[in-house]
Amino acid sequence: MKLIEQAESLKDSEDWEMVTEVFKKIQAEWKTIGHVPRRDSDRIWKRFKDACNHYFDELHNMQDGHNKGQAEVFNKKKELLEKFKEDIEQEDKLDLDLVNKYISQWRDLGAVPVNMRHIEGKLNKVIDKACKKLNINKEETALLKFKNIIDAFLEQKDFRKLDNEQLFIKRKVDDLTKEIKQLENNISFISNATDDNPLVKNVYKNIETYSKDLKIWQRKLTYIRQLDY
Repeated sequence: MKLIEQAESLKDSEDWEMVTEVFKKIQAEWKTIGHVPRRDSDRIWKRFKDACNHYFDELHNMQDGHNKGQAEVFNKKKELLEKFKEDIEQEDKLDLDLVNKYISQWRDLGAVPVNMRHIEGKLNKVIDKACKKLNINKEETALLKFKNIIDAFLEQKDFRKLDNEQLFIKRKVDDLTKEIKQLENNISFISNATDDNPLVKNVYKNIETYSKDLKIWQRKLTYIRQLDY
């Protein structure tokens, strides 16, 4: 009866993520309790089943409506992507403000279903093409795309993803910093380590590559840390 009361008290909740887990635990516990007297079993089971069915029917209705809305978002993003492609071919219209305008409109449309997220990769390709035409370097292009992702998380109030992203970037910064220091230490152990030594030249090349990557990750970390969330 306590499980029934709990299920009935939660059946109209719209805190879908938390309450769905509670209902799963209630259902699992129900199976472990054992049998009640036969005269009560049908009545008790009906109350419990009705509460569970009511909640999950509402959950599925919400998900169906959500998925339909996301499918509409996908179609709108597809149309916006085509307009973006057309505009970057017009030299007189193409500038950084235009790129930022399309990124902002894209973000305002919202999220797409998981199985349609490949369209986000197509947007990045168009951004790359636009930035190349504008002679924007790799670092600035990477930061532009990164800001689009992070700002979307912020607008969606998805603080868990923001925290995870910040943690991931911090690890990348730490790993690259250690890698560069290790390469610098390696040079001191190479005998006859002159600058024209092929092995030394290769190490310096790797240090330069890692340093460029480190700079990008450091700027990403600076950007996400200054957000107020």
